[in-house]
Amino acid sequence: MRRKHSFIKRFHACTHTHLHSCTPIRLHALTLIELVIVCAIIAVLVGIVWVVMAPAREKARQAVCISNLTQIGHAFRMYRDDWDGVEPQKGVQLEYWELGLPPDKGTPIKSLQPYLKNREVWVCPDEFDPDLLRISSYAPNYCTHLDVTLYGSELPYDICFLSPIGYISFKAVISLLPEWPILICNRHHFFLNPKGDWLDMFWITLNLPDFSVHKTWSNAVILSFFGEQNKKLIKEE
Repeated sequence: MRRKHSFIKRFHACTHTHLHSCTPIRLHALTLIELVIVCAIIAVLVGIVWVVMAPAREKARQAVCISNLTQIGHAFRMYRDDWDGVEPQKGVQLEYWELGLPPDKGTPIKSLQPYLKNREVWVCPDEFDPDLLRISSYAPNYCTHLDVTLYGSELPYDICFLSPIGYISFKAVISLLPEWPILICNRHHFFLNPKGDWLDMFWITLNLPDFSVHKTWSNAVILSFFGEQNKKLIKEE
């Protein structure tokens, strides 16, 4: 009993006051193999997270872009109401001012600014060109007859460059396709398929006549449509 009590006293004293001197501490460092395994596991986890989250982030950016175009569409609609613009009709050729579209050179930010207090709505979240951040991510796609001044007087007055068909009369396009896109955002195509077929681009557009937002459309479909229309026009002539 005496030996047991003396052992317990020494044990408690050692535990409470001399723990580091009584208990040997074994230091064990990571080996190179263990370090490589940990790095590999982290890389695999990062890859899985990136694959899962990247499409979700792009969907979120698309949602913000659609919201921006919706606000711009409301501004176009209010501008049309203030300037007594009419809606496009199939078979009727109309100028941009008859449709109630702003006459600004490039993107109509100046004319629509009274209706849009936030300048940031003109920048797509997928924008990658820092120079365009000062202007707009959304390319205008209607004719204000400035192409004659920019590219020479040899062009007819009512001809301008419209994507994706090239130089054509804006009045003729409106008469053939009243829901023609007047603003285009193609930034998302670079993210989804940077080396893909440019004839089938992923674009978000603001269309006539009600300035609604369309999420996708194909260049190939538009080119095919106008190819058939041009054949009909040639036969009629």
